[in-house]
Amino acid sequence: MIRAFRVCIVSSIAASCFLLTSCSSVTASTPDIQETSETWTFVSMPDFLNVDTTYPQPGWEDALDYVLKAVKAENPDFVLVAGDLVMGRWWSEEKIEKYAAIYYPDWIKRMNAHGLKFYTAIGDHELGDNPWPADRAKLVPSFKKAFRNYMKMPLNGPEHMKGTAFYFLHKNTLFVSVDVFEKGRGRQGKIVAQVTGKQLEWLEDTFAGHPDVDHLIVMGHTPILGPVRKRSSSGLMLEKGDQSPFWKSMAEHHVDLYLCGEVHAITCTEKAGVQQIAHGGLFGYNPKVNYLVVKVSPQKIELELKELDIVCKGPRLWQEGRNRPHESVTVSEDIRKRGYITVGRMTIDTIDGKKNTQDKTGYFDEKNNPKK
Repeated sequence: MIRAFRVCIVSSIAASCFLLTSCSSVTASTPDIQETSETWTFVSMPDFLNVDTTYPQPGWEDALDYVLKAVKAENPDFVLVAGDLVMGRWWSEEKIEKYAAIYYPDWIKRMNAHGLKFYTAIGDHELGDNPWPADRAKLVPSFKKAFRNYMKMPLNGPEHMKGTAFYFLHKNTLFVSVDVFEKGRGRQGKIVAQVTGKQLEWLEDTFAGHPDVDHLIVMGHTPILGPVRKRSSSGLMLEKGDQSPFWKSMAEHHVDLYLCGEVHAITCTEKAGVQQIAHGGLFGYNPKVNYLVVKVSPQKIELELKELDIVCKGPRLWQEGRNRPHESVTVSEDIRKRGYITVGRMTIDTIDGKKNTQDKTGYFDEKNNPKK
């Protein structure tokens, strides 16, 4: 049977039953419970916030309140955050224990205060930030344990990645969030951006175990297809790109969307029937932030990218490490009057069992993409 739609989020989303409660209490007990609805919405917002913030955060909260109220007004069933919730440069066991206990709960409190359910993938900043020489690589298991314990994502991933890779089924759409940070040896040290081995086997089993879903969406932190735009980013990419076994598996299983972050700018690229959307902003550093609105029905996915100007100013806000944001983030009155601006639209639908992408505007129109 040909799927009408598939979208995989290599980031975190759980079953419908999880959506009835706060994500801070999500478990992995029943990932396949169905909900019935014709058209529904979710929002993708990678790299939110990519900074260690308290709640409320002096100098930031008015702007963050404006952003999250705009997201809430989209009436999403949930928000997907494809990694980099915190700055995370907590380079000792003691600092991981100390700061994870502050910044993860406050991140969750902010989302809960706005009534937003969420699923989160793991990013490089949840692992101390790249690169990973031997001394930092030794801390990665503790970083992953802290993410798992506080974020409480579904525990249905591969045995060695419980809580950092997972899937969930919502209204007959399968979402998969992958953990692209595996042990190895490469340009970033002893952690390599890839999906291989037991995780790849689990991913393919998850795809194969849901043959009749309408859509398949995968979320992961790093882009796979390049080049992509980037701002204030190291530009971390998945090893081997479209020649990686991960990308080939998504193409083979007809994944509709791959949602990713890392680069704090927008680039949309379609290849082998899979639409990659690299996006997200960086509060406290960059002059623009964005989010993606996705409206889903059994035979259609409608995508709209929205962007907002922000003002980052003042001295530097304290963080562990030297990479510190401005202490003030605001949305000016002129920008509030204008609000978010649509910077791209696209539709995916099926006719006679065939997937069609159409009506590409703005960032979805690839003629202006960066060239190799």
